[in-house]
Amino acid sequence: MTGNHRRLGITAVLSAAAFAQLAQASEIEPDQQQNGHEVQMLAPVVIQGDVLGSASEEEVRRYAGSRSVVQAQALEGASVRGLDDALQRVPGVKIFDETGTGVLPQLSVRGLYESRSGRVQALSDGIPLALAPYGQTSLSLFPQTLATVERIDIVRGGASVQYGPNNVGGVVNFISRPIPEKWETSLSQRITFAPAGRQLYDSYLGTGGRLSDNLRLQLDLNTITGEYGREHSETDVQNYRLRGEWDIDDTRRLSFGVQRYIADMELAGALSVADYKDDPRQSTRNMDSFEGDSDRLWGTYSQYFGAVGPFDDVEFSWTNFAHNSYRNFLIGLPFDPAATPTNFQDAPRDFRVWGSEPRVSLSLYGDDVSQTWLLGARLVKENVDFDVNNQDLATGATRVVRDWVFDTEGKAAYVSNEIILLDERLTITPGLRYEHATMEYEGSVNGTVQTPQKNVAEEWLPGLTVGYQATDDWFVYANAQRSLRLPQVFQIVRDGVVQAEISRNYEIGTRFTPMAALRIDVGVYRIDFDDQIVFANGSFRNLGSTRHQGLETEAFWTPAAVPGLDLHASYAYLDAEQRAGAFKGKEVPYSSKHQFSVDARYRFAGSWTYQIDGLYVSSAYSDSANSQEENATASVGELPAYWVWNTAIEREFKLQDERVLTTSAGVSNLFDRRYYFRGIDTSPLGRQPAPGRTLTVAMNYRF
Repeated sequence: MTGNHRRLGITAVLSAAAFAQLAQASEIEPDQQQNGHEVQMLAPVVIQGDVLGSASEEEVRRYAGSRSVVQAQALEGASVRGLDDALQRVPGVKIFDETGTGVLPQLSVRGLYESRSGRVQALSDGIPLALAPYGQTSLSLFPQTLATVERIDIVRGGASVQYGPNNVGGVVNFISRPIPEKWETSLSQRITFAPAGRQLYDSYLGTGGRLSDNLRLQLDLNTITGEYGREHSETDVQNYRLRGEWDIDDTRRLSFGVQRYIADMELAGALSVADYKDDPRQSTRNMDSFEGDSDRLWGTYSQYFGAVGPFDDVEFSWTNFAHNSYRNFLIGLPFDPAATPTNFQDAPRDFRVWGSEPRVSLSLYGDDVSQTWLLGARLVKENVDFDVNNQDLATGATRVVRDWVFDTEGKAAYVSNEIILLDERLTITPGLRYEHATMEYEGSVNGTVQTPQKNVAEEWLPGLTVGYQATDDWFVYANAQRSLRLPQVFQIVRDGVVQAEISRNYEIGTRFTPMAALRIDVGVYRIDFDDQIVFANGSFRNLGSTRHQGLETEAFWTPAAVPGLDLHASYAYLDAEQRAGAFKGKEVPYSSKHQFSVDARYRFAGSWTYQIDGLYVSSAYSDSANSQEENATASVGELPAYWVWNTAIEREFKLQDERVLTTSAGVSNLFDRRYYFRGIDTSPLGRQPAPGRTLTVAMNYRF
């Protein structure tokens, strides 16, 4: 690449490939898209070398690792119940659907599972969603709703240097609908009908656009109310969000947002085997519920400096985020769903989190070699109040079981160098990340004050990715990286040194695109996950070890013989094995060896769209001993394999003045397949019924 690369209204000279990509994003007219011509354009600063980027088609095709994107049309289908439901179409991603609403997602990537998606790094437009990104990674409050998301970017490998910690299985980024240039308003209503007259209402109002030449705003109001399909399932979710983009001048931009999220819902819980067989839609845990809220604030300042010293392009961004969150699970004890509760327990937790992350990219363009250095740092501070209270239902007596306070400070720095060779066909990116976290604890258990604890964890995390455009049709990649998950707050409360859990991840794969209408992705991977923290002999220790290896493949085809038809299929094979302890050699709990999905989308008669999709998940064990038979409380036993089919039909009406009305209807779990998971989190014993058949009708009016 020769010359200087300019953006944001500054003269630019680009290579054909780079200009085509930028032209598509900037909607430049075709007669302007010529290499070597000087043009004027206005486009946002996008930090060079950013792993996630914008998740465009071209970025995904040339990404040097396993990556999938759930597109808008898949999320908008009336048969999609929630964000977690949409994710299970992605190879390597498995969900344990507790509610059918997506309010409390249970996600597993490549067999890495922990309650409340504790081993998944989830982001919203690049901002961490976890209640505490270092000390409490679980999504036991999930301030994200289906109506506000345009697409989901799932990066399963190669992201550890820039996005840590807790990225052993990868990164899931929920991408918001873009703020339109022209003012636009959307009104939508989804109603889901379940047996026994239960309905769930999902209402959305979004309005936004350009207020002035340099300011755009978007307001999203989303509520979910009603019952999700079982007894004792009343749900009330409110998600209010304001986002903005301010073009300060031709080289500087500020994007920002503020959000208020509230969730209040009854939890139907797990069932005993007898009750499940009698009626899987009933609930015997009528004391269980969940409540939570979150106030979130974030902003990113970006600036383009142009040529500085020896560098042809210098770009800078500084992201800050903060949230004040609360969540509480209220449950009846004992956990056995067949027993009568004798105690009532609540577990309120308060989270105060602040984070700051500056980044700078420095680019050098040459005839034979181009480079982009990316340097970044992160500081995150977390304060968590962790309480558990118990009431004896017979006497009314109450006691404080736990009264804990945690303070965590996480610091990180990283550097990577994207080296582009061979006429931009070969990209080699070495990188290194340093993580340092200090976790402090003080508190009491059952009124007894415990010895304050302090834990320091630090690790160096190297990574290397290689991508090669071998031919116009073939792109091949390989990557190796070291990832970690830091000790969680509840794991440092006892004596004993607990260090970070460490994994070594390896991938090789290819994307074959013989024509514009066909793409096939194939990748194999291995994860050696050591030093996992387990509870043994009265304290937590780094004794666990697992190996996860497998194959993932996706195919996308738009057959020319059938205009309007899009086909997609995926398959994942997983071999997850325990490598330490008494059950060494046995399968990792909840890991299914086979997962297959297929979906078709057919547009016909100008304004109609029909879609159908199917998902197969093979059986899995629910305990480390790989017990095949269920015990008396159904806490262990093999989980059944299942096939689930969904279908939906949609019609679009184009009205005057560019207004659009879209109506749709869909059926989830078309054949009412009965299957179950093992009890989840606050209801750990028994069978957790998966959502049954539901009918959803929806309408969206955009004007």
